Amino acid sequence: MDIDSQQRPAALVFAGQGNPAIGMGADLWQGNQRIRRIWDCASDISGIDIRRVCLTGPLNKLVQTPVQQLAVTAINLSFYTLLQEKGVNISVSCGHSVGEYSALYAAGAIQLETLFTLIHFRAATMHELSKKYKGSMLAIKGMNVLTLREVLVDCASELDISCDNSCRQQVVGGTTAALSAFTRRTRCATIRLGVSGAWHTRLMQEGVQPMRDFLAALAIRQPQHQVLMNVSGQPEYNPAAIRENLSLHLTHTVRWTDTLTHLLARENPPLLIDISHKAWLALLLNDFPDFTPQRLLHCRNILARQ
Repeated sequence: MDIDSQQRPAALVFAGQGNPAIGMGADLWQGNQRIRRIWDCASDISGIDIRRVCLTGPLNKLVQTPVQQLAVTAINLSFYTLLQEKGVNISVSCGHSVGEYSALYAAGAIQLETLFTLIHFRAATMHELSKKYKGSMLAIKGMNVLTLREVLVDCASELDISCDNSCRQQVVGGTTAALSAFTRRTRCATIRLGVSGAWHTRLMQEGVQPMRDFLAALAIRQPQHQVLMNVSGQPEYNPAAIRENLSLHLTHTVRWTDTLTHLLARENPPLLIDISHKAWLALLLNDFPDFTPQRLLHCRNILARQ
């Protein structure tokens, strides 16, 4: 890594679930004790051999949220650990959906065992609700959040905006029937996401209070650097507010457009580091007029440099 990349303040941007692949993370868990501890912790707390499922599948198991959320988080934390060893100067972190938990870990707000305990509970809660209230999620291209809101009102739709990803990409979630009716009526270009439920929608409402109760018993510290949270798109330092944001996270829109705008609009914008098993952030950032490719690096590019 060159001197400028090492000394320049960096924003860590952690991926969430939605794009699982057999073999993801397989190049990370060999030869590093700290990283092996991350994967062992995820497996021990969940009772699932996360490494094995990532390596051999089957995909229909990896896509299930109790596995996928843990696997994505283990990958995120592995890359973060390697970046720490490179001496990256971190000034802010954020994460998309479950990636927000990795951002809090990077900021020192949550310890490793607490992190995986929390994600295991969150994922199990979401999984049980997804069996009770069956649904899915669709990515929509070429539409901003205001237009989509109008479309949903016109359609009298029972769908919710799960993720406001950029001015040209949205994600809606809801029941399978509502998604099918929406697609037929609007004829939008859509992509069905590789998830097993309708996250960040009203179908997850019954999980909010259990999340509040569970979080109340866990230690969360004040972050050591800014963490931009999904529910608001703004930084939060207060542990009580962080707990409430994580609870509302189940039903509220991921305000990713606001998060990325907040990063790009800074007077001295940080270097953006895409932390994911497969680069994804550039596809969204290209929708922002203030973005230039020189402001973004994928974590693998940094780790490959001497």
